[in-house]
Amino acid sequence: MNKKYKQHYDLKLLVSGVVMAALAGCGGGGGSSPPATTTPVSTSPNTSTPATPSTPASTVQAAELQSATPATYPAGSVQATAFNEFNAFRAIEGLGPVRQNANIDIAAKNHAAYVQTNMSGGDAHNEIAGKPGFTGADPGARVIAAGYASNYTTEVIAFEGIQQTSVQALLSTVFHRNAMMVQGLTDVGIAPGNDSGPTYIDAGYIKQQKNAGDYVGVFPYDKQTGVPMTHHTESPNPFYKEFEMTQANVCAKTSYPISIATETSTVLKVSTFTVTPEGQSTPLDVRLMVRDSTDQNLQYLGANVAYIVGKAPFTPGTKYTVHFVGSATGKATGTANGLAIDRTWTFTTDTKDVMGCH
Repeated sequence: MNKKYKQHYDLKLLVSGVVMAALAGCGGGGGSSPPATTTPVSTSPNTSTPATPSTPASTVQAAELQSATPATYPAGSVQATAFNEFNAFRAIEGLGPVRQNANIDIAAKNHAAYVQTNMSGGDAHNEIAGKPGFTGADPGARVIAAGYASNYTTEVIAFEGIQQTSVQALLSTVFHRNAMMVQGLTDVGIAPGNDSGPTYIDAGYIKQQKNAGDYVGVFPYDKQTGVPMTHHTESPNPFYKEFEMTQANVCAKTSYPISIATETSTVLKVSTFTVTPEGQSTPLDVRLMVRDSTDQNLQYLGANVAYIVGKAPFTPGTKYTVHFVGSATGKATGTANGLAIDRTWTFTTDTKDVMGCH
């Protein structure tokens, strides 16, 4: 495989006792070489208008978020870049930071070596007992074998690209972004592959972080610039009912995904979720994606998240306005009526094609 920003996503859900390995991403896919500049992950805070709880704030679940701790990855390394961009995204979203964990680093490094030794990129999250370098059948088993007593583990794997880093590529999708904004994550381990290989990111928690009961996070965030025009290739295919996951199809038939999330334990109800180009009054035609227990892929989304993806690419250098109306219900909100949400925010697309579509 070459070092274009190729990405394949293999969603795996395993529950064994108190260990869960879920939402795992891996390398693969195709695409032509993109132009030669990169859209950086911004560290600007999310400045959207906060939602208003239906009852006094004193009844709302309080946040329990850990503080940030510097990592020891070599400056300028693939691991350092991925760690910094992962936490920059979580800060933008209002999520607690993840901390480098030496045991998870070992698990990620061991698995990268296993995949390379056994040429098992087609099934990049699973290992087979008896094969050289075997340390555990799934991500949860591997981090436990490395000494991390995980209650939840997620793994994503992606290639560095000419235009996008691995984290930027992951954030350009529905399922990979969803894995990276799991609110409870506290610890992370990162390993690079070989010179032309992907970056392995394993994350989990022993005791999860908690956001406030009135938490609402959106992405792209308010006033973000340099937003890509389309979705990235990934598997499983969020659009499998419409088309095969190919570079040509995502370039012609998708926009960059827009997401909104509320506190993990809540249920998000969508009344309105639209995106409209500046100067126009009619919203774009979009797909709404929420948890659906009957769908082979959407069943893995949390009940607290919603995405929209346009049916055509965004226009370069264009400002868009997103409008969401809905509610989040659950004990964390502190009221039987739930949290009423009416939020409007804007973002502006990049003037360059970072997905290799042209």
